[in-house]
Amino acid sequence: MLDDTKTLRGIVVTWTLRFNDVLDADKLHSSLSELLEIGDWRKMGGRMRMNESGALEIHAPRSFTAERPAVAYSQETLAVNIEKHELARALPKATDNDFIYHDVPQLSLHITLFNDATLVPLSWPHTLMDVMGQQGLLRGWSMVLAGRVSDVPPVLGAREDAIRAAVDAPVEAKENFKVGQKALKGCGFAAFGLRFAWDMMRDPVPESRTIFLPSRTVAELRRQAENDLVLGADDEKPFVNNGDLPAAWVARALTSSLPQPRPVTVLHALNARFRLSSLVNSAGVYIQNMAVAASAFLPEDSHTKLLGHVALENRQHLMEQATEGQVLAFARELQQNTKTGGDPNILCGPSDAVLLPFTNWERANIFNAKDFSPAVVHADRGGNYWLNGILLPSTWLKIREEIERMRGAYHDQLVSQAAKKIVRARMMAEKFLQHLHLVSASAIL
Repeated sequence: MLDDTKTLRGIVVTWTLRFNDVLDADKLHSSLSELLEIGDWRKMGGRMRMNESGALEIHAPRSFTAERPAVAYSQETLAVNIEKHELARALPKATDNDFIYHDVPQLSLHITLFNDATLVPLSWPHTLMDVMGQQGLLRGWSMVLAGRVSDVPPVLGAREDAIRAAVDAPVEAKENFKVGQKALKGCGFAAFGLRFAWDMMRDPVPESRTIFLPSRTVAELRRQAENDLVLGADDEKPFVNNGDLPAAWVARALTSSLPQPRPVTVLHALNARFRLSSLVNSAGVYIQNMAVAASAFLPEDSHTKLLGHVALENRQHLMEQATEGQVLAFARELQQNTKTGGDPNILCGPSDAVLLPFTNWERANIFNAKDFSPAVVHADRGGNYWLNGILLPSTWLKIREEIERMRGAYHDQLVSQAAKKIVRARMMAEKFLQHLHLVSASAIL
């Protein structure tokens, strides 16, 4: 139900995983192909078709062959170090994707080998899976690569939709979709659309940038938010998670960069895998889309509020929508809209709000979900924390200013710590000299 939507039909996801290791490309390819031969993992090697009613279907071959492979695979070897090569020329180029009318695999794997690194780009249509499905793919792939085929979990829901089953299951009392009262419909939706189009014509072209955030920076954001949330004499602090912090951080930068004050609707992806009791303890993985939308409605003056307060406001909105009853209510609303021929997308919030889609992939734990060590020829270690965004230049400017502020605060902290160490060392030296003087005087006496 959540796979074949108008929005997801228009998206092809591409990852490029960079390893500062030299990997065996053939091992990666053969292990991924072997994974897709196991049980209903074959779903991922299937071909997309459109049935007579205009709905998408996945048709998996009875057996994969060289002519009809499970994965579209290619590789390239460049006999240079990666830093000596212009990276953009080494990455796969975007091409027209026509999955329905050509018998092509949904997964495409292109590996580029350098003397000191390996690029592993993988692409697929978004209708196939969400980020937690991608986590399942990486884990299964890693198990086959390590020779642990027996540990590969089964793919669930390849033939029956677990989301639809949960929606249709009888319950004692169905909850109303509470946030639906704020859904944009009719004139409100038209006003939002016109304002959005006007913003697109008036504003500069949004810029896509990737920020490297050291763990100490995330820790500093958390420390700042927790200090903001101290309540009463016992220092009791409400809970916010690491997903709330960057969402609040970016929302504050956004509201401070707008030429006129406007509220912000932060559109989050809420994964039903962790919210529906029928799915939580499943003995397998769901390779499909199971994310529903949840909205946080932040005021126009968010930039004047403390980071912790904005993060907490974001968390409170999400928690109200994250209960099992509300997730099911949202899914029923989507199902009803689809049955009546309406748009399955539901957008809520003020019609003059700026829309900020935000996805937190921390729970997918992508960097640790995969383990390609059995394919390593020779290695080099490293670890990173990344934030990617597509924002207006004015918003990026505010984010840069905030990063510079945090960098300055961190520098001041280091200087302060160094100064304290110097003072401590000086005091210890003075005590030692005093002790030495007493020892010398005692010896003379």
